[in-house]
Amino acid sequence: KYLSDQIIEYYEDKIGTKFNIPDITKLIDILESSDTFIRSDFDNYVYELLNRLEVTDTHRTIVKIPWQQIITTNYDLLVEKAFDQIKDMDNLLDIKPIRSIREFLNFTLRNEIKYIKLNGCMSDKSNYPFVFSTNDFRNSKKYHDIVLNNLKSASYKTNFLSVGYSFNDKFGERFLDLIDEKDYREKRWLYKVDPFVNDKMLQYYSSKKTCIIKLTTEEFF
Repeated sequence: KYLSDQIIEYYEDKIGTKFNIPDITKLIDILESSDTFIRSDFDNYVYELLNRLEVTDTHRTIVKIPWQQIITTNYDLLVEKAFDQIKDMDNLLDIKPIRSIREFLNFTLRNEIKYIKLNGCMSDKSNYPFVFSTNDFRNSKKYHDIVLNNLKSASYKTNFLSVGYSFNDKFGERFLDLIDEKDYREKRWLYKVDPFVNDKMLQYYSSKKTCIIKLTTEEFF
C-alpha cells in the first residue's frame, strides 16, 4: 500500500533528503520551485512503486459488485487487472475506465460501470498525467468539477461509500473535503470505511453526515 506519507518517505530515502513535510501536494510545490527537480523523475518513481502492487481478493470483490459508479484518486491499474482476471464470470458488469472529460462524456452502456480516475492513470502518463501539485489540481479542475457535479443528479436513494481514504492521509482528506466543499452529495450520508479514525472525532463526523465504519477494507468486504 502506498499512501502519500509512504511515497514521501520512500522518495526522501531515494534522494537522501528529509523535508519533514507530510502533505505531498505541498512537498511537490516546493520541489518544483527548484531548478534541480525533474518532475518526470518523481512520476516515474511513483510508477515504479505502483507497478509492484498485486491484485488482491478485495480488488476482485470490488469488480464483482454492480456499482452505479466508482470514483478514485488512485493511479494504479489494480481494478482493471482484477476485472481481467474474472471477466468471464456470469452477470459481471464491464469496468469502463474514465480518465478525461472526453471519456466521461462518452456514452456508457447498461452493462458498464464508469470507473472514474480523477488524478491520472499509469496506463499512459502522457495522456493522463499524475495529479500531485497545486498546479496539477488547477489544470484538472474542469474535469473534477464535471465529474463531481454529476453526483448531484444521483437519486436520494443512492448511498455514498468511501473505501481506502484515510482521514490520516492528507491526500485522501483533501479529496473528501473537495466533495463536501460544494456539497456535491447534497447532504446525503457518506459511509466511510476507515479503521484508524479517532473515536473522539466520531461526533464531529456524524455532524458532517459521515458515518464511520471502523474496519479495514478487507474486513468490510
